[in-house]
Amino acid sequence: MIATITAQMLRKSTSRRYDSVNTVRLDESLARLAQEPFDLILLDLNLPDTAGLNTVSRVIEHSPEVPVIVLTASNDDGIGLQAVQKGAQDFLVKGEFNHSTLDRAMLYAMERHRLQRTIRQIAVLDELTGLYNRRGFNTLCADMLQQVRQPEARGYLCFFDLDHFKRINDELGHAKGDEALAEFASILRGVFRKDSLLVRLGGDEFVAMGLESHAGQVDESLRLLELALAARNSQENQAYRLETSAGLAYFDRSGPCTLEAITAEADSALYRHKEARRSARRNLGAPAARAEEVRS
Repeated sequence: MIATITAQMLRKSTSRRYDSVNTVRLDESLARLAQEPFDLILLDLNLPDTAGLNTVSRVIEHSPEVPVIVLTASNDDGIGLQAVQKGAQDFLVKGEFNHSTLDRAMLYAMERHRLQRTIRQIAVLDELTGLYNRRGFNTLCADMLQQVRQPEARGYLCFFDLDHFKRINDELGHAKGDEALAEFASILRGVFRKDSLLVRLGGDEFVAMGLESHAGQVDESLRLLELALAARNSQENQAYRLETSAGLAYFDRSGPCTLEAITAEADSALYRHKEARRSARRNLGAPAARAEEVRS
């Protein structure tokens, strides 16, 4: 009954056209959400296969990208507040709203949800490079560590820092330093897979983390990085050279199994690679060593 009345209200909207889909059970709703894109969910708390605030939790856990307005039979503000605390954008009491208030609530809910997503993205993104920042890395790396629990999955973590970055800042100014950081970030995006976690930790320190889709994938990416930097540095009228040292660590089910252990190995490999590059430069311009890797 309430679904039919609500659909009629949506058809009366003068500000926008709504295409509505009605489902009766929560499991059916979740299946539709997995198959099709939706702009908003009008959620009845009491369905044949679920009831109460648990309904809100399950929907938001399944589809956090879609804003939710809860429809409740009670005008108890406590229920509405708890629904909002669980992630709903708003709540409406059945029988106490019309097409105008419904239309406005939906519009505001979608806009608030969009702004909240933008704020969350800003909080985990580095403003200069557009890569994830340290907070984003700490938030997302746990998923990578979890995925390597699968058989035959192998993860990698690679640290980078820019060689002679202080000289660029000191001699050419911080604007050129920022330009170098943004340019290096762009090159990283070009050589690593799109599902890699690319991070600027701070200063001139960067991270690439992910799962290998095939053996040797990271080696290929590092070779492409070398080629891209060499091609960039060979161009005329470059104000500075863009060079990097790298330290690579692998991890899988057998270990290392904590972020602290993995980062320690990658950091140690980075230090050794940087020292090797310095030695190579001292030895009459000998070719720089390849990035050192640590294999678990």
